[in-house]
Amino acid sequence: MSVAVQGSGPRTVVLMPGLATPEPILGFAPLARRLAEQNTVVTVEPFGLGLSDGTDAPRTSEAIVDETRGALRELGLDGPYVLMPHSVSGLYAMWWATDHPDEVAAVVGLDDERYTSDAAQGAPEWPRWMAGVNAVGGTRDLIALDRSTDYLGLVADYRESLGDADEYTPDQQDLYLRAYSWVLNPTVLDEMARGAENVQTAEGAVFPSTLPALSILAASSLEVEPEWESAHRASISNPAIQQVTVMGGHHYLFHAHAAAIAEMTQRFLDEHVQTQ
Repeated sequence: MSVAVQGSGPRTVVLMPGLATPEPILGFAPLARRLAEQNTVVTVEPFGLGLSDGTDAPRTSEAIVDETRGALRELGLDGPYVLMPHSVSGLYAMWWATDHPDEVAAVVGLDDERYTSDAAQGAPEWPRWMAGVNAVGGTRDLIALDRSTDYLGLVADYRESLGDADEYTPDQQDLYLRAYSWVLNPTVLDEMARGAENVQTAEGAVFPSTLPALSILAASSLEVEPEWESAHRASISNPAIQQVTVMGGHHYLFHAHAAAIAEMTQRFLDEHVQTQ
């Protein structure tokens, strides 16, 4: 498993990427750099993403969390951790916070996922037939098509959010988009196929009442998913230390708003999370 560690601060912040994010360490870099000024920041590339190996283990919330916990232990980084999940990793962070509450000091979500009735209905069919496309080497051509047509809808939001950011050169943006040529591997496709299962597991889940939690939602997500904001508010058990805020921008909001998110996060942690 590929993991990047920056900084040496008293809190350990764990950055958890969204589904099929091609290069999590590079994508999180501007945010990680800022957070590392006062914290120890760990960017995890789960199996199937970035430079990590693949795996045959089913991509359930439980498995992904246990693998990440194992990586942190192997690095000698003890909790409790500040989990900072993006997108689908919100489901995994919720699993972590409810099944291993002693290991989690806080959760700061980056447009992270919750249970919604739409997402729980069923996984898309294309991850299943994509395995056949991979077998004949057609993934690169399909991604090239998606870059111009948004046929799969994978590249569109990533491209737009990178385009809004000042910290990635045009060449870097192009390389990140090309990375989708290898991210649709069997490990990631299994995670996609189990999407509804993982969402269903989170139904009714709420944060422990003693756990500080901040959800930073992207305005664009509220426009396409009617339940997005209400689902996040439904996971609050203690409004005194659990908050939801909306930020203008795309789903990958940390590309263009790394400075604002880092400042907001640090302020929240200083207020609610004691250092060890």
